[in-house]
Amino acid sequence: MEVEKNIQDVFLSLLRSALWGVPAQIPDGFSDWRSVAVLAKSQSVLGLVGEELMSCSAPKELKAKVRTMVMRTVMTHAKLNSVLAEVTAALEKGGVPSVLLKGQGIAAYYPKPELRQCGDIDLYVGQKEYARSYEILRQTGASMEDPKALTVGKHYHASYGQVEVEVHRYTEVYPFRKYDDVYQKASDAGMTEGLVPMSFGGVTVATPEDTFNAFFIFSHLFHHFLTSGIGLRQFCDWMMLLSARKEEIDHERLAKILTDMDMMKPWQAFGCVLVEHLGLPASDFPFYDPAENSRVEKILSRVLSEGNFGQERDVVTKRGRSYLLNKIRSFLGHITRTTVLLRLFPRQALRQFCHTLTSGLTKTKNGL
Repeated sequence: MEVEKNIQDVFLSLLRSALWGVPAQIPDGFSDWRSVAVLAKSQSVLGLVGEELMSCSAPKELKAKVRTMVMRTVMTHAKLNSVLAEVTAALEKGGVPSVLLKGQGIAAYYPKPELRQCGDIDLYVGQKEYARSYEILRQTGASMEDPKALTVGKHYHASYGQVEVEVHRYTEVYPFRKYDDVYQKASDAGMTEGLVPMSFGGVTVATPEDTFNAFFIFSHLFHHFLTSGIGLRQFCDWMMLLSARKEEIDHERLAKILTDMDMMKPWQAFGCVLVEHLGLPASDFPFYDPAENSRVEKILSRVLSEGNFGQERDVVTKRGRSYLLNKIRSFLGHITRTTVLLRLFPRQALRQFCHTLTSGLTKTKNGL
């Protein structure tokens, strides 16, 4: 969906107000509050924007709906924290240390953590304790994914009611060996040294070392930008981490990871989005380069039009019942997206498209 400039400006102003406590700038006579709320929902930041919106001149009916959604976000946040404490304690008792990835750990860096929209819980246990973690969580009464999941992929799922827990043996796997070797080395260090402790329900939970975490959050964001689409919630996560932990991030080590992963230019371009539109001071962004501002509007436009994880893309909103037609539609969508992305980040987009193509053909052949 294309976003009108005045709606975009009001939405971003409310988001900056929620994140930094600065007054929102609302043009006189603005009235399209519903579109602002719809945009915030598609970007997975309705909890943040919604609280700000309730102090504006929006219609009472809309405010009532938004208030209900904000309350739901707050309750979900509390539920995830409770499950996180339970699962982490169970694993620790069974002799399996874990590290919390993304999500609730990043929420702690927000002014009001409970307003950050929750997803699932991601825990890293590593390859050595992967199978044992499955048995431990099975004994807690969780609804477990088929044990076959232990032999494929980077994680398995455990369900606690409506809360999904992903347990990882790898934080990520890159399809090209050259980059995966660099990444796994950084991940191994970031998951074992300098871990940052947090408390949830009286239970101490480890989160990744700050320098690796800064790269990891961006890597996840950029990957989804290239493959399907990503929302501003992930931008906000990355920004709040960089702001809160700026003194602990090792710039020299971070620069080496970014250079070795061929991701310095994307990092700088996406950083300009944080500075130009989301309110992060340029001095708080590692390797800020205003020369990369030329890509900002194209990045932001794509993010706002596609929605979080591409929920507003035609291949999602117009999905039919035919498996083959859906695959064809998805493939054509990838080609269309790649032609645009090649102009923004040519090397990275081309590598991702080649991997998506070969992976998609293999899955189609196997009927997956």
